[in-house]
Amino acid sequence: MKYRMVLFITLFLTGSLLFAPTLTGEKLLLEKQEGKPEITQEELTAAIPELRELHEVIYPLWHNAYPKKDYALIKELLPQAESLTAKLDAAKLPGILRDKQEAWEQGKAFLQSSLKNLKKAVETGNKEEMLKQVEAFHAGFERLVRTIRPILPELEAFHQELYKLYHYHAPSYDLEGIRTAVQAMQDKIPPLKHVQLPRRLAKKQSEFNNSIQELENTVNDLAETVKKEIKEAILGRVEKVHTAYQKAQSIFD
Repeated sequence: MKYRMVLFITLFLTGSLLFAPTLTGEKLLLEKQEGKPEITQEELTAAIPELRELHEVIYPLWHNAYPKKDYALIKELLPQAESLTAKLDAAKLPGILRDKQEAWEQGKAFLQSSLKNLKKAVETGNKEEMLKQVEAFHAGFERLVRTIRPILPELEAFHQELYKLYHYHAPSYDLEGIRTAVQAMQDKIPPLKHVQLPRRLAKKQSEFNNSIQELENTVNDLAETVKKEIKEAILGRVEKVHTAYQKAQSIFD
C-alpha cells in the first residue's frame, strides 16, 4: 500500500513537470498574440478626412467667388474657411504618411498664412488683396493635396506592405509576420515593373525602372535571408529594402 502511494505521488509529480512547460508555453504564446499591436486600415490609408472637408469651402471660393470677383461671398465664406482650417491643423497624419510630416507642417503653415492675410484683406476692404489671397489659399490647399497624394497606386500598394514590415513585424521580430510581409511585397513588384510614368514624368522612366529593379533585388535578398532565421541579418536586409523604397519614391519629390 505504501509502495503504491509513493508510486502515485511520483507519477503525479512527473506528469506535472511534463505538462507544466507546455501549458506555460501555450499561455505565453496566447499572451504574445493578444499583445500584438493591431494594424488598422486607417493607419494604412493615405487620406486626411479634414482635408476633404476643407474642399467644401475651397470650391466655392475658387470656382465662384474668385472668377466672379464676388467679394461679398468671400467675406461670407471666411468664417467657414477659418473653422475648417483650424480643424485640419488639429488633424494627425495616419502612420503610413509619417515620412510626410515635415512637408505637411510646412504646407499647413503656408495655408494658415494665406488665410490670415485673406482675413486682413477682408477687414480692410482691400479687394485686390482679397483676390490675391484667395488664390494663395487655393494654392496652399493644392500643395497639401499633393503632399499626401500617392504618385503611383502600385508604389503605394507596395508601401503598405513595407509599412507593416518596417514599423511592426521587424521591430518585434515577428518572424511569421516578416515572412508574410515579404511574400506580399514580392507580389507587389511585378505591377511596378510594368508601370509607365505619366507624360510629365516620362524623362524619369529609366531612373524609375532601375530603382524598381533594385527594390526587387533587395526584397528577394530579404526573402532568402528570412529562410536562415538569423535575426541580425534579417533586420539588416529590412533596412536595405526600406532604403531602396525611399530611393524609388524620391524620384517623384
